[in-house]
Amino acid sequence: MPKRLIALIAALSVLFAGCCGRLSYIIFSGNYLVSSGYNSYKLVIGKTYENVYDCNMKKMNNNEKRIVAVIKPNEKCLSELSLLFSQNEIKEIIEELSAGYPIVKEVRHYASCKSIKLFEVYHSEKQNYAVNSVIKEFNSVAGEKSISFAVDAKGRLLDGDNEDITNDNYNGKSGVQITIDGRIQQFAVEEIVKISKGAIVITDVNTNNILAMSSAGGDGVNRCISNNAVGSVFKLIVAACALENGVEQNYYCKGSITVGDTEFSCQNKTAHKSQNMQTALQNSCNCYFINLALTLGSERLLKTARDFGFENGFALTEDFTAACGILPSENDLKLRGELALLGFGQGKLTVSPLAICSAVAAIANGGKYNEPVLLNGTVDGNGSITKANYKPSRIIISDETSDTLRRYMRAVVENGTGKNADYKGQSAGKTSTAQSGRYIDGKEVLITWFAGFYPYDNPKYAITVMVENGNSGAGDCCPIFRSLVEKLDNL
Repeated sequence: MPKRLIALIAALSVLFAGCCGRLSYIIFSGNYLVSSGYNSYKLVIGKTYENVYDCNMKKMNNNEKRIVAVIKPNEKCLSELSLLFSQNEIKEIIEELSAGYPIVKEVRHYASCKSIKLFEVYHSEKQNYAVNSVIKEFNSVAGEKSISFAVDAKGRLLDGDNEDITNDNYNGKSGVQITIDGRIQQFAVEEIVKISKGAIVITDVNTNNILAMSSAGGDGVNRCISNNAVGSVFKLIVAACALENGVEQNYYCKGSITVGDTEFSCQNKTAHKSQNMQTALQNSCNCYFINLALTLGSERLLKTARDFGFENGFALTEDFTAACGILPSENDLKLRGELALLGFGQGKLTVSPLAICSAVAAIANGGKYNEPVLLNGTVDGNGSITKANYKPSRIIISDETSDTLRRYMRAVVENGTGKNADYKGQSAGKTSTAQSGRYIDGKEVLITWFAGFYPYDNPKYAITVMVENGNSGAGDCCPIFRSLVEKLDNL
């Protein structure tokens, strides 16, 4: 036998003998008192969190199961450790057992044991419900499986199988139903992997029920409900304000416009020449919308923005309010430069992807605005649903304005900056490339967007795609929108 192999076997034997010696000392000395109740010691082996069901009553959590081993500090259990664990794991387990407590350990495979007891339990860590970054508000422990071990008057474990297994609502049906559609959520999860930092939000146009939310970033921030620079997508709100107030201008874009002592320009100082509202949206002409904002004034613009929900936050659950946007104040907009910035979605304005999606849903829904809904209702122990109360819909723009904006959004995709989003001639929306004011290695971080609806002829889905540190809305976000609507079309 090779010397190296002999040395390895000898080393493992010494290690195992040492571990056995340590545990034997504990077992036979009686020095393994445990924390106990009056005559028993309780060990929790599995927990379930509040059940979360999707809109089709499919469970979205408490689905993943694992095998765990319950190990007592005695020789019989010690002798079976090698059936389930590696030598390194055994060393750690024996160290834990030296405290005198029975312990629970996850195992990677099943083995036939006489003393170590194996149980199939639900994965007990707090889960990120709906696979990826749907809000983590539903994380209260709802049930548990436990074992109670008999102890003597001094709190020492008794030999033998003196154990009771208790299921305290461990397999209960009660919980909450949310509006997320598990199938559509999976589409969002598949697409979000194309983004290093960003968000995807999909809502039902008619109800503004949230069908999917997926966030990327790896830093625990849910970008679906966080405010960020928005840029040219906000031109839809400026356009809505103008149409509602009977203001639809023609403007000659020279590539830049001076307001006070500040010069603002279109991207790459492109001179778009003669523009109306439709072509200005198609070309994302900043100069047109700066001029339009100055014509409309702050009072009318702020009213329209508030009507579209860009203030105060959204109550997604009883205890959780999501960000929806921060508008510049009336005092801010007394400065013509700030008003000019608001015209193309810059300056002090920040908005969340969920808020943008809600605004698009209202445009696609004939001007009827619904606050976004995540919680559909509560589920009792029998599986019956009690619906949650929602705020009523409200009309914020006329059907005529809605119809005009829908046509303009279709033109953005058909003839303008959103061509990469088109699918079957039924995509409509608006691109955006926003300056964030943040810099990495001397380069400004750009926030890129595409917000739109699908299908154009009969709108069903409002969709917002946002990318942090992107290059352009057309290049970053439009292809993802197209891929999403292709999947939705085949649902």
